[in-house]
Amino acid sequence: MSPHSRLRSLTGPTARAGAILAAAAVLTATAAACSSEKTKGGISPAVVSAASEASRHAASAAAEASELAGEEASSAASNAAALISQAASARAASASAAAASLESRAAAFESSVSAQISAARQSASAALSGVPGTGNAIGDVTLTGIPTTATDGYPAATVTITNSTSQKANYAVQVDFLDSSGATVETVVVGTTGVAPGERRTVLAHGDQKVDAANAKVARAQRY
Repeated sequence: MSPHSRLRSLTGPTARAGAILAAAAVLTATAAACSSEKTKGGISPAVVSAASEASRHAASAAAEASELAGEEASSAASNAAALISQAASARAASASAAAASLESRAAAFESSVSAQISAARQSASAALSGVPGTGNAIGDVTLTGIPTTATDGYPAATVTITNSTSQKANYAVQVDFLDSSGATVETVVVGTTGVAPGERRTVLAHGDQKVDAANAKVARAQRY
């Protein structure tokens, strides 16, 4: 399971992704409750499970898509919302073929978004390579931590980037997650491209290692 799908709620600029994730969480809980017997109304557990998985894949992709630029992010969020809506309809109708098809499509959608994000992160990591000190854009970046109680123990934070220059720019940001003793437990690099002058953009940074509690800090930020 992707760490993104473990997130339960976000606020502010990522509220839409948070709403999608919350919807997926409801379907996931329903599937768990119905894993061994039919739900009231005779809905097949297999349909519930397939619909839940479709929603989970879509929600995971929606959270990841916060790192994409403008139209790409908006399109991914819209597609994810549509998939979740269709999954809910298939579940309500107990349509096994439709639910199975949606699960397959949603998994492919998540893979596609993940590939885009992977490429973006590679570019961001390359931009940070060899950057001295904290970089040239540390003042353009702020963090808002997400409690680990909302992420099943995985560290996460929203990274808000504001282009303070008069030219469009790309950004690469290194986020360090710290444990309660202040030691770095994980480092994550995120990036976003084509940020217009004065534009504010928020992306999601998350870790893959569970911690009891975590703080986040911007270690380096480069505008390029």
